[in-house]
Amino acid sequence: MKAVVVQKEDLRYNIEKIKEFAKTNMPDDNGNNVKIIAVVKCNGYGLDMVQYTKFLHDNGIDFFAVSDIEDAIKLRKEGIEDKILMLSSTAIEQEVKELVANNIIITIGSKEAAETVEKVGQELNKKIKVHLKIDTGFGRYGFIYSNREEIIKTIKPLQNIKIEGTFTHFSNAYYDDKYTKTQFNRFIDCIETLKMNEIETGILHVCNTSAFIKFPQMHLNAVRIGSAFTGRISFTNSM
Repeated sequence: MKAVVVQKEDLRYNIEKIKEFAKTNMPDDNGNNVKIIAVVKCNGYGLDMVQYTKFLHDNGIDFFAVSDIEDAIKLRKEGIEDKILMLSSTAIEQEVKELVANNIIITIGSKEAAETVEKVGQELNKKIKVHLKIDTGFGRYGFIYSNREEIIKTIKPLQNIKIEGTFTHFSNAYYDDKYTKTQFNRFIDCIETLKMNEIETGILHVCNTSAFIKFPQMHLNAVRIGSAFTGRISFTNSM
């Protein structure tokens, strides 16, 4: 029988190196350490999502992200009590209700999703924790960065959401430095517009694993780390 053998000491080494790099390179504007959000999709990159998440938790990681509702709920059922962010945006009412019932942070990336979350919040008489997704050029999902009036018109009237974060996703941070910097600038400009219109943005996170390593100046308040945990690594800065 084939089996995946996880070298826990190597995994622990990577966790500590990532925490050190986040701490020493670019604290946020308030002098706080950059928050690490561990992305545990794809069955924990093949390491078994539940066991992998528990190992990360035991080594000081307390914020996780998944890409589908089944994984989010499975982590809750397996006893994971830390923050969990659902990275995909959904406008399906039943899915929103399931996510709220399991205390999962919901991503809002469209007018339809915003309206659905607001409706559920009204029915439950509670503020639902969300992150906003801004599409700066990846084209997967999210509010288009240039449609700022639409974002403001959609988000500002909502009374039953609590924005805990705002993020984007780089399309090719590993290979395309120029476009990554363009996406970053688009995101920052969009954030400034939202703040000028008195829309709370919460913690800001744009860096995936590649951008985390290559662009420490883009760490902002939090970073999303996935594959960097799973192989022995070293860090160099690219400014």
